[in-house]
Amino acid sequence: MKSPAEILQALKRGPTDVVGLDVGSGSVRAVRMRKNNDGLSVVGADIIDMPAPEGETDETAPLPPLPFASHMNAHYASLAVDNGPAIIRLLTLPGKDDADLDDRVVDSMGLENPDDFRISYTLLSDGGGRNETRLVAVAYPDHLASAALGLLPTSGTPAPHSIEVSGLATMTAFLNGPVATREKDTLGLIDFGETSSLFAFLHRGTPVLIRKLDRGTNALLDKVEATLGVNRETAIGIISDGSFDISAAATEVMQPLIRQLVVSRDFVERRENCKVDAIYLAGGLAASRDTQNEVSSAIGVAVESWNPFDGLTMAADAVPDALKGQEWRFAASVGACMATFEEQ
Repeated sequence: MKSPAEILQALKRGPTDVVGLDVGSGSVRAVRMRKNNDGLSVVGADIIDMPAPEGETDETAPLPPLPFASHMNAHYASLAVDNGPAIIRLLTLPGKDDADLDDRVVDSMGLENPDDFRISYTLLSDGGGRNETRLVAVAYPDHLASAALGLLPTSGTPAPHSIEVSGLATMTAFLNGPVATREKDTLGLIDFGETSSLFAFLHRGTPVLIRKLDRGTNALLDKVEATLGVNRETAIGIISDGSFDISAAATEVMQPLIRQLVVSRDFVERRENCKVDAIYLAGGLAASRDTQNEVSSAIGVAVESWNPFDGLTMAADAVPDALKGQEWRFAASVGACMATFEEQ
């Protein structure tokens, strides 16, 4: 017979069946994962087209719930939303973790109207022997978070569990992937969202710098469409397969990010007395050879590819044939699931 403590612990057990949803403007990258005593397993992965509003409505009209195939319909859903509207801070606050930390984090975010945002943070460390607390904090407009949650059914499954920005969800997957296998190295991560990009440097497994730049995949797609006179779908294919030389367009679009990346790399190497060992790419431009070459030539280190499913148990038919070779697209979805399981 189980003791009262064991029964209470079982009742507190968090979700074990989650679908991570990386919400884009036209589609949602979805990954369903389960947790059991043997670890994490991937049940399925899919790209779900965003449903169109019913009838004649304006662009601000709520969308109907996503259509979930039976194999993707988990008990809970954890959403990852676009970096663009988010405010992200890597904070070092004086003092140890204390009772008024919530208020101090809100004050440090510099928000005019904090009540209009959903604000959360994750502790990185307590500053070791120093009297400080280090954390990552994020604020996201409440009305946009509510709209994203509207993609889930009002009853039944999957039930909403959490919402976070896609770049930080990708970082969770990154921490459980390349960082875990290279824990003594200094690694960079660039996550290309649709309207913005997030990049971070991690030294010996801990984030030491996080930046967001308001330029993402859409900027290069727009440039390719205008230069070559092609539609959006064709532009996406050109960026991914390198069928045309778009190096000039990539250079023009990437320059603001490259400048910030070089300055940030120099800052991290001086402050941490280290050398950046590799840069990893995720998101919409991860497969672009022109993007890889731009980053590699500017930083002078290897640019690595990364499969977010590496190290996970995969169901035999988890990734459909049409999506094989595109596993990099699911990093934020995998990270959203992992963050849910780590809360336990």
